[in-house]
Amino acid sequence: MVGCEEHYTPLEKTCWALVWASKKLRHMLAYPVRLISRMDPLKYLFEKPALMGRMAQWLLMLAEFELKYVTRKSVKGRVVAKFLADCPVEGGEDAEFKFPDEDVMTLVEDVWKLYFDRAANQKGFGIGVLLIAPNGSHIPLAFKLNFEVTNNQAEYKACIVGMEATIKIRIEKLEVVGDSNLVVSQANGDRRVKEEKLKPYHQDLEDLIPHFNKVTFTHIPRLKNQFADALATLASMVEILIGVKLRPIMIEQRDTPVYRHVMTIDEPNDGYPWYSDI
Repeated sequence: MVGCEEHYTPLEKTCWALVWASKKLRHMLAYPVRLISRMDPLKYLFEKPALMGRMAQWLLMLAEFELKYVTRKSVKGRVVAKFLADCPVEGGEDAEFKFPDEDVMTLVEDVWKLYFDRAANQKGFGIGVLLIAPNGSHIPLAFKLNFEVTNNQAEYKACIVGMEATIKIRIEKLEVVGDSNLVVSQANGDRRVKEEKLKPYHQDLEDLIPHFNKVTFTHIPRLKNQFADALATLASMVEILIGVKLRPIMIEQRDTPVYRHVMTIDEPNDGYPWYSDI
């Protein structure tokens, strides 16, 4: 570890080591991986309030892998890892450098999907982004815009923010999906950008496209973009006060109604009326 990385907390150092190993061992993408450690960095990343900066970037990087935390039962398996950690090679490198073998396991079918949308109401503007990994993992992102924008500007901003997030985790093939016919058609080059206020946003979008080996833009009806719309609506309506910590939202499904667990009690047939015991 070099520079400011030496000042990380022990748990952050564990997360950093996991991200470093995942970037180095790209061939793990094709297999489920068990993580054996003294602490659970995955749980820390998912439950830490207000993930921002490097923590959010680490979480996006690890979303590609099928990782499962396993409690450590023996110290024998950690001997080599502990030895390497205690005896680092001189001239350490930053975790953000490009590994020479990062393209060893490039899967052709690994195409990520990005759904984007915007919402506006009396509380303000919000944008929502939903990233779907090739393995089916869903990564929701929501942002509140604290400045005045038009609806089309907000749509562009949502698309740009989502593409910037995918660039940070080095996604090479991306399918961008949105219900804004204007943004999609202008991104595909089918329509010209005539409005002066949209030209800077369109230029930002054009500058992001070369970062991908392949990127496509697809238009869908608004009814099929409900997840991103819900994220944008939530971000637009919520008012986050200074010092308030937000935890990730967990959405679960329940298939059994509560009345199925209610037990019926049979009254004894003793010849007395039901109110005799009162």
